[in-house]
Amino acid sequence: MRAANLLPWRQRQRHRCLRFWGLMFAGSLLVTVMVCAVTRASDPLVTRASALRHASDLALRQGLEQRQKQWTALQTRHQQQQRWALHKAKTAAWQPALIALSRHLPEQAWLAQLRFQQSTLSLTGYAATLPALGAMEAALRQVPGFTPGAPGEMRQDAQGRWQFSWTLIRKESADADPS
Repeated sequence: MRAANLLPWRQRQRHRCLRFWGLMFAGSLLVTVMVCAVTRASDPLVTRASALRHASDLALRQGLEQRQKQWTALQTRHQQQQRWALHKAKTAAWQPALIALSRHLPEQAWLAQLRFQQSTLSLTGYAATLPALGAMEAALRQVPGFTPGAPGEMRQDAQGRWQFSWTLIRKESADADPS
C-alpha cells in the first residue's frame, strides 16, 4: 500500500486558514479605522447641525413669545374698543331723552348739572323766576320716557335765582343702563 503524504495538503489548508483569518482581521481592523475616521469627521458636522437646530429653536420660541405678547395686546385693545363702543351706545341711547328734555325746558331755566346712573337722571339747575320754576316742573312731567321723581331742594341764591334739583326715573329700564 502506498502511504499518502498529507502534510502538503495540511500546509495548504493552514495557509488558506491563515489567509482567511488574516484577511478577516485586517478587514475588521480596516472597517473599525474607517468607522472611527467617519465618526471623527462627522462629529463637527453633527455638533454644528445641533447648534444650528438649537439656535433655530431658540429663535422660534422668541418669535412665538413676541407674537403671543402682540396677540395679548391686540386682544386687550379689542376688548377696550368693545367696552368703549358699548359705553358709547348706552350713552347714545340717552340722546333722544336729553334732546326732548332740552326742548321742554322753559327759556328762563337752565341746567347746571346732569347725572345719570342706571335708570335715574338727576338734574340740578337754576330758574330766573318763580313762575319759570313752576314751568320747569310742568316741563319735566312732559318729557317722554321719564317719570318725575320727588323734587329735591329748591332755594333762592344770593343773586335772586332759584336753584332746583329733580330726579327723573326712566320708564324703559332696558335702554337706561349707561354704565
